[in-house]
Amino acid sequence: MKKVTAYVNTIRVHWLVHELQKIGIDEIMVTEYFKPKSQISRLELKCGNIWVDQVRKIIHDVGTTGIACDHYFEVTDLHPDDKSIFPDLYG
Repeated sequence: MKKVTAYVNTIRVHWLVHELQKIGIDEIMVTEYFKPKSQISRLELKCGNIWVDQVRKIIHDVGTTGIACDHYFEVTDLHPDDKSIFPDLYG
């Protein structure tokens, strides 16, 4: 299992989440940061090892505005004993 962290332009989040849901990513945490001239969102999700390349392609194709270096993508290993990356909303 992998944890994917991506930083993308906030304008692209809606379309990006929609495309990720199409391939079965059903839990995505989005944190948005705003400054007067900057808007960036951090997306975090879990996926199986076989989905990393497809997730990377979607983030590269959909999560960018076409301006060079406007996104960041990082993959780390998740171990079964690790605490969940998502808050427990249901107690």
